[in-house]
Amino acid sequence: MLTRSAILRLVGRSRLDDHAIVEIISTGATEPELVEALNRVSRGGEVGAEKMKPINPRVGKLCEILLTSSIDWDEPGTG
Repeated sequence: MLTRSAILRLVGRSRLDDHAIVEIISTGATEPELVEALNRVSRGGEVGAEKMKPINPRVGKLCEILLTSSIDWDEPGTG
């Protein structure tokens, strides 16, 4: 299961608020699932291995959380 520190390391310290972090943790997702969600959101799921496999429900929920967190995914993270 993901921890706050792992989420901040992967997403960037200034990119998520506490509410989004709690939502991500509550999904029970793993680090690889968050990485997949980040790839799908930041690259539109159109490149890489993500386009070749169906999205699982937990990754889908992570994508939803990330997309509604007001992050500009075109800007590089400020981690």
